Amino acid sequence: MALIVLSFFHHHKTNVNLPSEHIQRIANITAEISLEYISNNDIGELKNLTDKIIEQEKYAFLSIEKSGSVLVHSQLSQDTSGELSTKSAPIGSVNAPSGWVVIGYDDNSANTSEEFAEHMLIWGIIAVGVLSIATIYIMMLGVTKPLRQLQNVNSPSRHTSRLKLFFQDDIEATVQMVNAMRNKLDNSYNQLNDSLKHQKHSYSEARQIEEKNAAIYNASHDAIIVANDNDIIIEFSPVAEQIFGWERHEVVGKAMADTIVPARLREAHIKGMRHFLSTGEGPVLNQRIELTAIRRSGREFPIEISISPAKTAQGHIFVSYIRDITQQLKDQTELKIAAHAFESSEAMFISDNHGHIIQTNPAFTHVTGFSDIEVQGEKPRSLTTNPQDAAFHKDIWRKLLASGYWQGELTFRHKEGRSIPVRISITAVKDESEKLTHYVAHFFDLTEQKNTEQIILESQQSAESANKAKSQFLAAMSHEIRTPMNGVLGVLGLLKETPLTDQQQKLVKTARESGELLLAIINDILDFSKMEAGKLSLEKHPFDMYDLFNQTVDIMRPQAQKKNLRLTAKISDNVPKFLNGDGDRIRQLLLNLLSNAVKYTKKGSVTVSLTSNHQSSRYHQLQIDVVDTGVGIDNSHIPILFNEFTMAEDSYNRGHEGSGLGLAICKQIVNLMDGEISVVSEVGKGSVFSVVLDVDTASQDDSIVHTPEPSATHVDIATDIRILMAEDNPANQVVLRTMLEFSGLSVDIVSNGQEAVEAVSSIPYDIVLMDISMPEMDGMEATRRIRSLDSDARNVVIVALTAHAIRGDKENFMAVGMDDFVSKPFTRQSILDCLSRWQPKGHIKEARDTLVNDVHVTQTVSDISRQENQPHSSETPSTSSSHDRVDEVTLTQLVTDTSAEVTPQLISFYISDAQLRVKKIEDSAAIQDYYTLEFEAHTLGSSAASHGNSLLSNLCRNIEQLCLNQHYETALEAASLLTTEATASLTELEKRVQQGFSADANTKAKK
Repeated sequence: MALIVLSFFHHHKTNVNLPSEHIQRIANITAEISLEYISNNDIGELKNLTDKIIEQEKYAFLSIEKSGSVLVHSQLSQDTSGELSTKSAPIGSVNAPSGWVVIGYDDNSANTSEEFAEHMLIWGIIAVGVLSIATIYIMMLGVTKPLRQLQNVNSPSRHTSRLKLFFQDDIEATVQMVNAMRNKLDNSYNQLNDSLKHQKHSYSEARQIEEKNAAIYNASHDAIIVANDNDIIIEFSPVAEQIFGWERHEVVGKAMADTIVPARLREAHIKGMRHFLSTGEGPVLNQRIELTAIRRSGREFPIEISISPAKTAQGHIFVSYIRDITQQLKDQTELKIAAHAFESSEAMFISDNHGHIIQTNPAFTHVTGFSDIEVQGEKPRSLTTNPQDAAFHKDIWRKLLASGYWQGELTFRHKEGRSIPVRISITAVKDESEKLTHYVAHFFDLTEQKNTEQIILESQQSAESANKAKSQFLAAMSHEIRTPMNGVLGVLGLLKETPLTDQQQKLVKTARESGELLLAIINDILDFSKMEAGKLSLEKHPFDMYDLFNQTVDIMRPQAQKKNLRLTAKISDNVPKFLNGDGDRIRQLLLNLLSNAVKYTKKGSVTVSLTSNHQSSRYHQLQIDVVDTGVGIDNSHIPILFNEFTMAEDSYNRGHEGSGLGLAICKQIVNLMDGEISVVSEVGKGSVFSVVLDVDTASQDDSIVHTPEPSATHVDIATDIRILMAEDNPANQVVLRTMLEFSGLSVDIVSNGQEAVEAVSSIPYDIVLMDISMPEMDGMEATRRIRSLDSDARNVVIVALTAHAIRGDKENFMAVGMDDFVSKPFTRQSILDCLSRWQPKGHIKEARDTLVNDVHVTQTVSDISRQENQPHSSETPSTSSSHDRVDEVTLTQLVTDTSAEVTPQLISFYISDAQLRVKKIEDSAAIQDYYTLEFEAHTLGSSAASHGNSLLSNLCRNIEQLCLNQHYETALEAASLLTTEATASLTELEKRVQQGFSADANTKAKK
C-alpha cells in the first residue's frame, strides 16, 4: 500500500510542471508570429490565429495587448472550471516590448491535489478489499480446520466422543466469529460509501459555486480588484489587467497603493483604510466616486471606483469595482465645447436626418433675421433665394450622403427680403452603428467680404491699367527722349571728324558724357520696364567668359584711373573659359556693379573676382564678388536697396547722377537667371556685392565668334536720289535736312503719316525715312497704307527713323512692311550708310564719281541690335551743366553738323516756333487742358534741348512728367514759371546768335 501511494505521488510530482512549460512555449511562439501581423497592421488575420490556438489547445482565453490596450482577444466558448492562471510573453524586444501575449488556462496544480485525494481514496478502497479477502481466506482456513479434523476422525483409530465434543464447540465459535466479522465489514462498507457520497456532493456544490463566481468575475465590464486589510492584492480580474497593464501573477501579493494609486494619493489611501479598520467607518465606501489611478506605464488616467468591504474569518477584504472614464470625460468635454461653439458668433443650425431644422443658435437669428421658432421644421433650402432650384439642392444632399460633408457658397434670403451671400459647411452626424442621425451646418455672412473683394478687384483693374499706362509711357518716353538726343548726339559724330582745339575737345567730351548718361538712363528704364512686364527673355549662345570679364573691367578702368582708384580683377583657375548663356546680360550685370563701386568709392580700391563654386559636366556655379572701399551703405537701406528708383540717400549724396534702377535691374537679371544677389556693407568701410549664377558649359568650338567685316569708310550715294522724310518735330526736320544737304543730298519733308502716304502716291521716291510716333497717323499705319497701294509706289524702300529701341520692335517694323530702321539718336554716318544700302542700283555707278566726306562707320542694322543688347551703367556720372540757359556744347555741335551760316537760321526758326508753343502752354494751363499741356511741353522741351536752351528744356520735361504722373496741380505751378524762363532763355540764345559762330570746324570737316 505504501509503495503504491509513493509511486503515485512521484508520478504526480514529476508531471505537474509539464503543462505550464508547454503553455509558455505556445505564448513565446505566438509573440514571435504576432510581431509580423502587428507590423503589417493585419489585425484580422491575427484574430484568426488566436481563435485557432484557443480551439486546438482549449485555453480559457488568449489576449494580445499593445500600449495598454487589447488588440485581439479570443476566449473558449464553453465555461472553464477551476482557478485560471496566465502565462505571458513579450512582443519584440524583451527590454522594450511593443506588446504582450497573455494566455489564460485552468490551474491544474490546484486540481491535482483533489485528483490525488480521489486516487488515494480509490486505492484505499481497493487495499481494504484486498485485505478483507485475505482476512476471509485466513478465517476460512480457521473455519475449515475443524472440518479437516473431523474428516480425520473418521479414521478407525480415532475416539468418537472426543471428536464430537471438539467439533460442536469449534463450529459455534467459528460461526459466531464469522457473523461478527461480517457485521463489522458491512458497517465499515456502509460508512465508507456514505462518506464517499457526501464528499462527491460537497465537491460538486463547491465546483458549481466556483464556476458561478468565475463566470460573474470574468463577465464583469468593470475591473475587480480584491485586497486584504493589509492593502495586499489577492485578486486581479482580466479587465483590471487590460485597464492597468499589469498581469495577475505580477500584481497579486503587492500593495494596492504601490501599484495603481498615484504617489500623491497614497498617503490618503492608507489613512482611509486604517480609519475604517479602527472605526468601521469609511466616507468613500459603498459609493461611486471619481479618482485618478496610474497604469503600469506610469501614466495617470481618470477612474470611477466603488469599494465594498467584507468581513471574513481571516479578517476584512476590500472589493474594488473600477471603470476607466477617460473616454467618458473626453465626450463630456467635447459636448461642453460643442455647446459653447453652438452659442458662438458663427451662425449654426441643426437638422434631423430628413433635413428639417430642429435648432438654431442666436448668431443664426442675427444673420438671417429669423428666430428659432420661425424656422423649426423648415428645410434649409427655404432660406435660399432660389428654393425652386430642386436639382441644385438635391445635388448637395447627394454629396452629403456620399461623403458626409459639403461646403460652398449660397445666397440666403434675409427676413427683410435682402440677399445674403454666405459660406456654409454641412456635416452629417452618425451614431455608433453608422446610422445617420443629424446634420450640423455653420455659415458666416460674406457680405462685407464680397464688398471688399469688389473693391480689391476694382483696385487691381485700376493698378493694371496704371501699369499698362506706365509701360506705354516708358515706350513713349523712349521715343521722345531719343528724339531730342538727335540734336545733341546726332552731330557729335560730325564734330569728331573735324580738327578740334583743346577747348573744343573738352566740349565734345562734355557733350558725349551727357549723352551717354542720358542713353544709360533710357536703356535702364526700358530694360526695367520690359523685365517688369515679364517680356524680357534670355538669349543662349556660346561666349568667352574671360574676354567678357576682362573687357568689362577695361571699360571701367579709365573711370577708376581718373579717380586714382586701384581696379583689380581676379579670375580663379577653376572658372571655364567658354560658357553658354546670355553673355550680354552677364556683362550688363557686371558693368552695373562695377560702375556703382567706382562711382561711390572716393579713394582706395575696387576688386572684382570671378570664381566657380561648383561644377558638373553640364554647368558651373559662378560667383562674382565686387569689393570696394567706398562710403558703404547703412543697414537700414539694404532691405530696399534693390527696389526700383531707389538710392541710399543717407550714404550716397545726389552728386551721383543716375536713375536709381541699376541695382533693381541687377536683381531682375539675377532672378531671371535663377541666381542670387546679396550685399554686405559697413558705412565708412565699403561694400561687397556678390552674385551667384548657374551657367551652362560650352566647348571652344561652340564659342567661335565670326566677327563681321568692317564697313567701308566711304559711302557712295547718288546725288539725285529722291528722299522723303516723315517727321513731326520741326527742329528734327531742320537738323536732318541740314545733315543731308551738308552731304550734297536733298530731302522732302512731311509732318505725319497721312502726308507721307499722299506724297508717296504722287511722287516716285526712292527711299522714305519714316518716323514712328506722329500725330494723325503714325509711321506703322502709314507703312501699311503705302504697301497696300495699287501702283509701283507700294515697293518704295521704307526705313524706320525712330527712338523706339526696345528689343523686339525691329521685328514689329519688319512685320508691317518696313525694310530697315535707324535708331535715334542717329548720326549723319548712320543715315548715309542706310541710304547707301537701299539706293536704287542704277544710281550706284553715278554715285561713285562723287565721294562724300570720310567718316567712321557707326551703325548698321546688326550694329543696332548689338547696341540694344549692350549694357549701360544706369548711374554714369554727368558733368554737363543743366543750369545754364544756353549750352555752348550743343550749339557747337549744331554748327559742326550743319554750318556756321545755317545755324543762326535754325536758331531763328526754333525761337519763332518756341514762342508759339509757350503761348499754347499758357492757354492750356489756363483752361486745365492737361493733354495739350503735356504734348506742347514735350515738343518744346525736345526742341529746346536740340538748340541749347537746356534749362528751358528741363523745365518742360518736368511739366511733361508731372502731367504723365497725373500730378496736375504741381504741373500747373511749374507751367506758371515757364513764360518767364522761356523769355529769359530765348533772349540769352538771341544774344549768343549775335555773337556769331566760327566756321573753322565745319570747313575742316568738308575738306
